[in-house]
Amino acid sequence: MIDPTARCPKWLVDHMSNCGGSISFYKYMNLVLNDPKNGFYSTGRLNIGKKGDFCTSPSLGNDFARLLAIQVVDWFLDLKKSGIESELFSLVEIGPGEGSLSRDLIVAIAEIAPALIRKMELILIELNVGMRERQEKVVNNLEGINCRWSNIEDLISKPVTGVVIANEVLDAFPVERLVFTKNKVFRQGVSLKKINNEYFLELVDLRPTQAIMRFLQDSKSLLNIEFPPKDICDRWITEWHCDVPILFDKLSKILINGSLLVVDYAMESKRYYNAIRKDGTLISYRNQKANSNILKDPGLSDLTAHLCIESTINYALSNGWKFMGETRQGQALLALGLSSFLYSLQNTSSQDLSAALNRRESLLRLVDPMGLGEFRWLAFQKDNNYDLVFNNRFLEEPIN
Repeated sequence: MIDPTARCPKWLVDHMSNCGGSISFYKYMNLVLNDPKNGFYSTGRLNIGKKGDFCTSPSLGNDFARLLAIQVVDWFLDLKKSGIESELFSLVEIGPGEGSLSRDLIVAIAEIAPALIRKMELILIELNVGMRERQEKVVNNLEGINCRWSNIEDLISKPVTGVVIANEVLDAFPVERLVFTKNKVFRQGVSLKKINNEYFLELVDLRPTQAIMRFLQDSKSLLNIEFPPKDICDRWITEWHCDVPILFDKLSKILINGSLLVVDYAMESKRYYNAIRKDGTLISYRNQKANSNILKDPGLSDLTAHLCIESTINYALSNGWKFMGETRQGQALLALGLSSFLYSLQNTSSQDLSAALNRRESLLRLVDPMGLGEFRWLAFQKDNNYDLVFNNRFLEEPIN
């Protein structure tokens, strides 16, 4: 049955018609998010913040960056103490969004360690022109530090030493959706359906690729789980982030020595590949509303899927990274001193009460276990002939 809200815009009709009328869900997700002329990200339609399509941690104010900067400074100082020689230390952000996190990090680092900021550069990796134009307006006025945009391929040819941050990025990578039904596995696709001279989208089952079958086989041994899990319903769906191992491979080549922090929606494999989770983790966002209708408003909505923690760690390890640890965002920020930020609000004057209450709300949202506090922080390190020991303050017991 066709969903009447899953209307297909002309640009997508033309593209899918040229492909025979059906494409994989992976290709569909990539098109609606990243198509240069019509994608949600590439056109700059994405609006981040309290009045936008969704909130990110940096969009709630600069406190997230001020706390994260404490950990980032530790990592830079650890590199410096190790005796590693580098003309500049690089802070690299993958998919910088509005650019506010990079800006606020640099401002905070300059306050914490002013001598360090003089030996740093900021590198932003952004594929979409629409988002880069917005980032330029935010970070180009930063003083005391060189800021540049790059792509991963250029950085591979000239690798750097420093810290790489991927905040709320990997969940938007296109995914393969796998459908298990009647003791068979299929690759989910998207097909055109014409009704009364109007085009709609519908989900269809396609033959699985060899890569999908290898993923299922490898995951059984690596994660020690069954595909599909026992007692599934008649139709059970999950996702595979097939581009994540490729990213870890590339990132390992852009960094000579340093650390990588991934912050994103993620859950353990036993929760991810669970019989109860019959429709996977994929969700659509628009105007602060989550929607399970993933075919609605193509090119006008965000699509996101959780990461599997164990799979992500395995992808990193197999591409030369060392795993330093992981925790929930709420615990990480409390370990970095969020409670002291909250305590300082007690001294707010009556004239500033409204701003203080807004800040308190934002701080609490960062650690809310039903929201942003459930994000996972996964940290990795890369060293080249150095016995690097990083101080991972975010993994310590929370500061009271």
